[in-house]
Amino acid sequence: MSIAEPMSPAPSSAPALSPFTRMLRIFSRPSEAWVGLSERGQWWFPLLIMIVLEVALSATTFRRVLLPDMFEKWEQQVANGQMQASQLDSMQAFFTDSPAALAWILGSIVIVIPLFMLLQALVLWFGAGFVLGARFRFSQGLTVVSWASLVNLPASFIRYGYGWARESFEGLHLGLGVLVPEPETHTKLYTGLTVFLDAISPFAAWYLAVLVLGTAALAGAPRRSVAWVLVTLYLAFVAFSAAVAAFTSSGM
Repeated sequence: MSIAEPMSPAPSSAPALSPFTRMLRIFSRPSEAWVGLSERGQWWFPLLIMIVLEVALSATTFRRVLLPDMFEKWEQQVANGQMQASQLDSMQAFFTDSPAALAWILGSIVIVIPLFMLLQALVLWFGAGFVLGARFRFSQGLTVVSWASLVNLPASFIRYGYGWARESFEGLHLGLGVLVPEPETHTKLYTGLTVFLDAISPFAAWYLAVLVLGTAALAGAPRRSVAWVLVTLYLAFVAFSAAVAAFTSSGM
């Protein structure tokens, strides 16, 4: 008769992090913020925080900052012959007097933020899953993007704070775009160049660093390889965005 060997106890898994604890770790110890996210992404929590704060900040600065900026651009279009004066009057009346205007602006934020995160998750999934060949699902890409996006909140507070103080968002550069002298008349080259350089900033570097840590943790890939792929894809995406901005701008 054989005596069965006693079973060794299973290794204890790391304790699950609460959403608030994970959020704090994203800022303080981002390399340790991804425990348990492979099984349960909780991507809705940071997404909800981003939407609520962006909606609140936009609503606060709507009449003080956003409307004056919009009206100024429309008046410039009238002066350039790109818009009829009667059209400007009707648009100003709608955005000034109708509550639907504020609802339309805030509603667009609720739609655009999730769509933008889905697009970034798709790029992340392509980089880790196809370029690196790691076992990395699209849902994991959405998880990493959602949680890493929390580090963009300081930039949002700076942007809205600047707009509130100056009563305009114009002239704010959080990246290298501040080094480009502003011409009297904006050109397509100036628009494209500032869009590209503004995307190279300390906040962008912070966001990319957290993306690299999260992707490497969930994909099981070397951080160095993940960093090369994500930085390359980011610069390619920024270059494309700058080209589109330059092409669609009203400058010469």
